[in-house]
Amino acid sequence: MKKLFTAVLICAGSLFANGQNLIYNNLTSDVVGSIEDSVIQATVLVVNSGSNPIDASLKAYNTNLYPLAEHSFCWGILCNGVGTMVSPVTSTINPGASDNTFRGDYFGHGYVGSSTISYTVFDNNNPTDSVQFAVNYHITPVGISQLEQNNTMSKLYPNPAKGLTALNYQLKKGTKAEIKIVNMLGKTINSIPVSSSNGNIVLSTADYPNGVYMVALTVGGKNIAVQKLVVNR
Repeated sequence: MKKLFTAVLICAGSLFANGQNLIYNNLTSDVVGSIEDSVIQATVLVVNSGSNPIDASLKAYNTNLYPLAEHSFCWGILCNGVGTMVSPVTSTINPGASDNTFRGDYFGHGYVGSSTISYTVFDNNNPTDSVQFAVNYHITPVGISQLEQNNTMSKLYPNPAKGLTALNYQLKKGTKAEIKIVNMLGKTINSIPVSSSNGNIVLSTADYPNGVYMVALTVGGKNIAVQKLVVNR
């Protein structure tokens, strides 16, 4: 019985030692911007509720990343570039203190859409002590009054394209239009009808031979806007 009681105490002590000390608050879980914003940002406070300092690291996950969008984050003393998913430095959080060095940066590149990026902050010396949170980033069109002024098409991105490129379009109310992709021989190889007042189109270029193409916004048989697209895989 004594041995059993001792074992229970050891187990309980182990659970306490490995308890979850990291928590968060003041999270901006939904961040909204427009296609005119070069970057939109999220913040959070990470709190050490334990009694010992924690050297905390951060890891990011693409839970649902919109095509062609990109993100990066700051943690500790360092702001990382696009593509970095684990912080190369830790941030020391003292007992009862809050860390405010996290910043999520989201680059929509001028395209309407939403992405969800998840983050885990963990004790670098005890990864089981961690806290998770997610941020929903939303890129919206500009105001309706501005949208109705002109029939326009945004720049293609990326360009040159390897497998995908995308664009936004804006139409006057009631306008019916087409997005046409034309090769250098003048042959239309793809035509996409559009009638909503604004939107975004992601074009697959995976089946296009390398070369130069013209992408046109056509209204009433007339090219309103034309751009050169380079496919280079």
